[in-house]
Amino acid sequence: MLTRRELLAGAGSAAAALALAGCRGARPLDADRPVPAGPGRMRKGVSLIGDVNAYDDALGVRPYLLGGPQPTTFVGLWAIWPILQPQPPSPFTRDQAFRDLDDPRGPAAAAFAALDAQIARANADGLEVALTLYQSFPAWTRAAGSPPAPAPLAAVPDDCSPDGPWAWLVAYLCRRYAGANPRGARVDWLQPMNEPNLTWWPQRGIAAVVEQLVRSAESAAAEQASAGGPGLLLPATSDVVDADAPRGTPWDAFSEELLARLRGWRPRVPVGWAQHNYADVKHGPLADGRWRVERLLDLQRAHGWPEPSVWLTEGGYQFGVRRAGWAAPGVVRYVLDPRADALAEQADAIERNWAAMARLPVRLWTQYQVNDRDVAFQSSLRGPVRETPAGRLPNDPPYPAYARWPLLAA
Repeated sequence: MLTRRELLAGAGSAAAALALAGCRGARPLDADRPVPAGPGRMRKGVSLIGDVNAYDDALGVRPYLLGGPQPTTFVGLWAIWPILQPQPPSPFTRDQAFRDLDDPRGPAAAAFAALDAQIARANADGLEVALTLYQSFPAWTRAAGSPPAPAPLAAVPDDCSPDGPWAWLVAYLCRRYAGANPRGARVDWLQPMNEPNLTWWPQRGIAAVVEQLVRSAESAAAEQASAGGPGLLLPATSDVVDADAPRGTPWDAFSEELLARLRGWRPRVPVGWAQHNYADVKHGPLADGRWRVERLLDLQRAHGWPEPSVWLTEGGYQFGVRRAGWAAPGVVRYVLDPRADALAEQADAIERNWAAMARLPVRLWTQYQVNDRDVAFQSSLRGPVRETPAGRLPNDPPYPAYARWPLLAA
């Protein structure tokens, strides 16, 4: 499966208490599981997507995350809606959508089997688990003849209501990963959108669209709260979009409008405000000396967000890369920018931002990927997997960040 960057190139008192305690979603704590970190301690996460980052032992991802003085405590996995539901349900009802997604011979079966296995493995290892929906939508979610989104953007569905097909999918995932799957796999958090201020189209009015989807997702998740369904991480804003960016909506303007629209909202399930921190890691604080996350916390306080805090659900150090010929016909090969200090800078930048975020009300810090593929976007800890006649091999020697990550402690 291609990675996301390849494809891109009022709350009940119990729920409120769980959110304020930094709990692992709406699921009650199991007696045989470790108690999760509370607000005073930042979780340590890695986002895993693609066939070189499966949560297993094949390329060393699982033992690496579990090892070292300070193991990773949180993993994020991904699902892609067009793979799960390439065709609309017929009849066009929620019940039929659920039947299609449950079909052991349907198009979703293989993807769900792989996800279930990885999630169940992470559950057994005592990790907190999130599932993110990749930023793409089936073509059938828009009216026939609708203009296509300009590449590489994703055209949002026509129906963003609590009874539309997007909300059906969210409701299905909440039910499935409350344990209603063959392996009993459970996720603690569902992140049903990804970088809407960068990857979705049209961008005009995008905060209003996201507000509607936030409310629809909460309605879907609330149905499964009593069964131990997941909490929500929203809206997964891209922090690389600023006033000078060639496309997208600046992260701060988007966040401020969305927070204003959600003022007074009290969800019935735990909700964490999610943002990505590539710009903070790579470029450091803003001109005034403050991190983008600090600016976001100010906006949350100004607009009455119930618990000002941030979940960094994706990020790290984005390398500069350049084309380096062809790996195969039609497949471009990339290598890192040849600056001698890039690898050392990655490790130092991650550690510097980690330390700064651990002093703030940041609930989670997530590195994007252990292994890269040989693609235009690279940010992994170890480096790109090499394709050899003997099979896939992890990068050797690993980048310095690979040794640094297991040492980081909040």
